[in-house]
Amino acid sequence: MHHRLHHHVLKPLAVALAALLGLAVATSAAAAGTESAEAEILAMDKNGDGVLTAAEHGAGARTMFVTMDGNQDGRVTAAEMDAYQAKRTVRDAAKEKPSAEKIRMVDTDGDGALSAEEHRTASQKMFITMDADSDGTLSKSELATGHAKMLLKK
Repeated sequence: MHHRLHHHVLKPLAVALAALLGLAVATSAAAAGTESAEAEILAMDKNGDGVLTAAEHGAGARTMFVTMDGNQDGRVTAAEMDAYQAKRTVRDAAKEKPSAEKIRMVDTDGDGALSAEEHRTASQKMFITMDADSDGTLSKSELATGHAKMLLKK
């Protein structure tokens, strides 16, 4: 019984510490003006194993879509993506492709905005492309390299 109680107290504490560590890493990455694959993994890595599974990446993508969709109409416009990017300090937006170009890359119905389904499908494809060793997980290196290839200006 004592062991179970100990586990129930320590697990929430560990989760809180991991969240604070993630915030600290994201803040220091922002100060450097660079994307931190480590900060992104910490934010999405729900089981704390240091890599992202497809499910963790998908959950992170869903959260990102909902956050980007400022007016909650189920569509993300370039203006909403720009506003999201301005608030998010982990990546250097000046080095990334413009939001309108990112949307055009995955906007299958050509309406100039992302639907949740378009974003989900694009995120799944992105995961598969970034998983260079095809092990079903994304390491910090795979995440950083993949984002550089897909999102940064050439």
